[in-house]
Amino acid sequence: MIQLFNVIEINPFRYSKEEYELPELSDSPSSEALHERWQNAIATLNLDLNPIKKGSYFVDIETVDDENLKIILKVVFNDIETEDEDYLMLFNGGLILKKDDEILLEPTCCVDLADLKDWEYIFENDSLEWSQLWIGHPYVFYRKNKGKIEFSEYTELMLSELENIQPVFEVDESELKTEVNKMKTQQINFNHRVIELLKEI
Repeated sequence: MIQLFNVIEINPFRYSKEEYELPELSDSPSSEALHERWQNAIATLNLDLNPIKKGSYFVDIETVDDENLKIILKVVFNDIETEDEDYLMLFNGGLILKKDDEILLEPTCCVDLADLKDWEYIFENDSLEWSQLWIGHPYVFYRKNKGKIEFSEYTELMLSELENIQPVFEVDESELKTEVNKMKTQQINFNHRVIELLKEI
């Protein structure tokens, strides 16, 4: 069974009142240690959140209540000015794909919630060749194959630089489309919540 999740990145460098320091590489901190450091950092802003997995900065938008979202919005709008009422692109993050509780794909660098459109394009794309799914960089590519969607491994190379791409996993196309549609509905509701909460704050 596959599941998609809309996630936003709660980076402790941004969501903390205190200076956040990366652990030394030689420390090789466990996911438990990273999780504790993250929670301590965001607690300085009174954020009370749980990541999609321990050691991650990604939080499922469906688990963010109004009080926490108000705090997040104050940080976001302290950094950015916009008159647009489609606020999804203001939230770093994107979509996480899980299958049987294993995370198969997650956002990388330079992506936001609005990049859902790239997942939607999978079903409009008529090509049977490999195509890029924008989840940031490193990159991931996909192709359609007899009712399945095959995905490549992460790579720093562009599609034109790759030869003989091998799929590392596949999902059912109809199941993925159902999940993408769910994510679209979630994002519409989330954007509406943002609009309403901004009126309050």
